[in-house]
Amino acid sequence: MDVSLYYMKKLTVFLILIAIYLFAQVGSVNAVDKNIFGLHLTQTGDIDKAHSIINSQGGDWGYITIVIRTDQLNHNNWQEFMDKCRKYHIIPIIRLASIMENGYWKRPSASDIDNLVNFLHGLNWPTQKQHVIFFNEINHGTEWGGEVDIKSYADLSIYAYQKLHSLNPNFVFLSGGLDLAAPNKGAELKTAGDTYREIYLYKPEYFQNLDGVASHSYPNHGYVGLPTDTGQHSIRGYIWELSFLKALGVTKTYPIYITETGWPHREGETKSNQYYTADTSAELLRQALKIWQKDDRVQAVTPFIYNYPYAPFDHFSWLDTSENLHSAYQKVVNDPKNKNTPFQVTTYELVANNLPFIILTDTEYLGEVILKNTGQSIWGETSFCLSPESTINVTVDQICTSSTVYPGSKGKFSYKLKIKNIPDYKDKTFISWKNIDPQEISPLNGSGTIYSPKTTILQKVVQYFQSLFI
Repeated sequence: MDVSLYYMKKLTVFLILIAIYLFAQVGSVNAVDKNIFGLHLTQTGDIDKAHSIINSQGGDWGYITIVIRTDQLNHNNWQEFMDKCRKYHIIPIIRLASIMENGYWKRPSASDIDNLVNFLHGLNWPTQKQHVIFFNEINHGTEWGGEVDIKSYADLSIYAYQKLHSLNPNFVFLSGGLDLAAPNKGAELKTAGDTYREIYLYKPEYFQNLDGVASHSYPNHGYVGLPTDTGQHSIRGYIWELSFLKALGVTKTYPIYITETGWPHREGETKSNQYYTADTSAELLRQALKIWQKDDRVQAVTPFIYNYPYAPFDHFSWLDTSENLHSAYQKVVNDPKNKNTPFQVTTYELVANNLPFIILTDTEYLGEVILKNTGQSIWGETSFCLSPESTINVTVDQICTSSTVYPGSKGKFSYKLKIKNIPDYKDKTFISWKNIDPQEISPLNGSGTIYSPKTTILQKVVQYFQSLFI
């Protein structure tokens, strides 16, 4: 055997083993470093208290799951909620819902979907990725107009996915979480397996029109299982879901969002004897969070439910009737959390560029730019600077924010400007910054030593008054 070839093979095997090891290490670091922790809210106002729990002990950009109904489409209210998510560093997961009618959640129509989709698209979300869950536990008839109708759900889901993505490809469209413990019972209930199978046989393309799976991985049956349990009716129910879908023939892989889970506790008005104490429930959740944290498929966990201290969910509520946190959950709050760094879109538009009316060459002047924040990020939280893009006969400063500017607000940026006297310079003179329309500055004399901004008197008056109200 050729000795050099022998050692080359040995080296190749060694390098492959090293690559596999490094890949595994990167995967495990990503799984550990991300922040999966969040809470399931019942009302938007609860974010003012819940955010400090979600991002406690070093956490940042945790999650909230919250429901929006077809009769709650008030832009100002929900934009205020999104602005608070931005301020508190919360990633919202919005679950769509209809209205209660005759004891059931009304089955939505195509026009309902249109209204919801257009409404969500009209909000300024806090992050580029915008998570939406398409309704809830549709293997319960009570959640879908009184009877399980998998075909209508699949049709509307595909319709909604395509409409959302046509408006913004950054929507993360999640399946409605199923009741993994439901039995078959006529038109009232259908098992999760039969639900998935029926969708696949009817419209397999449904699964291509999903960006992720919302899972209700409860410790069933009876909500008294242990974190060590496995299978469909455990906190690892999502693993069963993914395996079941793969066995059906679904080739797409999905991130998992556990939007409902948790252990009920005895503090409440009904059925108290069958549950654990709050201390035990909180401890079991702490153990479960450590398990989920290590699985890189799990993106978020929002235990059910933060504030619902009345029947039938009083035993799941983290708050009591006085809206105080059950002391047992303080241990969950005190556990170290990680940080997420979601991408935010940064955009802006020029409101005014205030320059001196007369500009002499080789003389330094002060100017002022007014920009409106039209993006998702809060300027000043992190550095916001724009590099100049001007002609060769102009020197102008980079502009940077020195204050906090929220989306929808305007900020002032001062800068220094100098026009160089370049003999025989014939090209037009412009001043600009990245992604800002250039401002032309025209010579007033033949020698090109005196310049003035090329704007109308009306434009100057408008810009002046705009600057007064910033």
